[in-house]
Amino acid sequence: MSPLPFQTYSDATEYFGVQIPELFFNNLITVETYCNRNGYHPLDILDDLFGFEIIEANEARYQQTPIELFPFGKTAFAGTHFGFVIHTQDNEDYPSGELCPMDSDGLIHIGNTSHALFQNLLTDPILIDKHSQLLKVLELEPIIRKQKRYDANGNGLRITVQPKNGWRFVNTSDGVGVFAEEKYFDTSHELFINDINSAKRVECFEESTEEMRRKGFYGSQLFYLKELYWYEWTNYELAKKYLNQMLLPYEQLGRQHLYDTAKEILDSFDVRYPEWQ
Repeated sequence: MSPLPFQTYSDATEYFGVQIPELFFNNLITVETYCNRNGYHPLDILDDLFGFEIIEANEARYQQTPIELFPFGKTAFAGTHFGFVIHTQDNEDYPSGELCPMDSDGLIHIGNTSHALFQNLLTDPILIDKHSQLLKVLELEPIIRKQKRYDANGNGLRITVQPKNGWRFVNTSDGVGVFAEEKYFDTSHELFINDINSAKRVECFEESTEEMRRKGFYGSQLFYLKELYWYEWTNYELAKKYLNQMLLPYEQLGRQHLYDTAKEILDSFDVRYPEWQ
C-alpha cells in the first residue's frame, strides 16, 4: 500500500481540496517510485531531503492558518506546515510558504514555483550527494541555495503573486495578502499593530470592515478582516466572528474555493479547535 494518500492527480485534487500544481504531484510520485526501487520509505526521503515528513492537507491547519494557504505537508514538531498560497485557481503553479504556529512571523516565503519549492528546501549536502540520482530526475541542482527567509530587519519575506492587469495585491500581516480586481479596494490600508491600544484598534478596524462592506470594497473588507483575525485568533468568539464575516467577500470576489474552505473550517470550528479552558 502506498504511503501517499493518493495515486492519481484527480485523487490528489480531492484530497487537498484544490487543484495543486501538477509538477508538485508528479514530484511526489517520482519520489515514491525512486523509493520503491531502492528500498526507501517515501516519507523518510521527503523528510531527509526537503524537511516535511508528513503529507497532510486541511488536517495540518492551525487556528491561525490563513484560508488562502492550502497545506500539503508538515514537520513532526512545532506544528510547522508548508502550503501553496492560492488566491485564484487560474495558474499552473503557485507560490509556497511555511508557517510556524509558535511564531508570530506569519507565512514565510519558500518559492514562487513548485520547482523552486523543492530546490530551496534542500539543506543537507550529504543527503544531496547520496540521492543525486533522484535529484537529477526531479531536475534539481545538487546544491544548497542561500535562500533568504528574512530581510535585513528580521522580517519574514512575503510571497508575491503573478500580476494581472487591473488587479491589485495588498500585503497582510499573516503573510498571504489579498489579491483582487482594483475596483474592490479602497485607496489605502493600514496594517494592524498590536500595541497597548489594541482594544481601540480592534474597534477601529471593525468599523473599517463595515465601511468597506457598505461601499462594496470587498478586497479591503477582506484585508481588515484578515488583520483582525491574525491578531485576535486566540479570542475564540472573535475568531469565529471574523471567519464568518470573511464568507461574504470570498463570495463577492468569486473565490469559491476559499469560501468553501472557510465555511468548512467554520462549521467544524468547535471540533477542530476546542475552546481553551
